Formats: sequence, structure tokens, C-alpha cells
Amino acid sequence: MTKDLTDFFDAFSPEVSTMARAIYEAVAEIMLPGKTMWIDHADKMITFGTAKNMQGEICYIKPLKDSVNLGFFHGANLNDPAHLLQGTGKLLRHIKFRKGNSPNMNAVKTLLSAALEEHNSRQGK
Repeated sequence: MTKDLTDFFDAFSPEVSTMARAIYEAVAEIMLPGKTMWIDHADKMITFGTAKNMQGEICYIKPLKDSVNLGFFHGANLNDPAHLLQGTGKLLRHIKFRKGNSPNMNAVKTLLSAALEEHNSRQGK
């Protein structure tokens, strides 16, 4: 893990930082290599995708005060058989991770793979 990532995670409580690091590892396994990752210090989130716009962004990790959101920019387009996704926006959906109440990581990785496939399909790949 790079110093920039370590510094980002260390800015949060130990509990939130631990959750965010675990989520990052799962996301990176699916998204990297092949897609780009950037840290948005102003919005306090890590984003994965091909471009810094709604069409190019795939997912994000947003640590909060006592939880971590794993968001999907086109989550409304994803099949979610485990019913993990929350939100009512036109496209955005997220999974909320809380201590002691985290979803099954295999189901999360399935959603990440589906998000990557959805993105590639929209990009004509």
C-alpha cells in the first residue's frame, strides 16, 4: 500500500480505517490492474474507473464517521441477488459497512465484477 493510501486511511478512526482497508483490498483485487484509482482528498473518498466523470467512474470507497460506503456510480443497473445495494438515486447505489454488520464479501466481489462488466459494456469493450 502506498504512503498516500496509508495517510488517507490513517485520517479516520482505527475502526473505520480497518474496514476501509479491507474494502479497498477487495475492490483493488477486481479493479486493479486495468482501471485507475485516485484519491479525492476534498470529498474524502477513493474512486476507481477510467475517467473522473460519471461515465468513467465505476465505484468508490467513502469512509464516514462510524461506517464505510462502497458506492457504485451505475449501481441501479446492477443485478443484486443478495440485496446489498441501498439508495434511491437515478443511478447511484451503495453498500454500507458497519462494525459487526458487514455484508458477505463474496457477494460484494460479485457486485464489483458486475460493475466492471457494466462499465466495460457501456464503454463498448
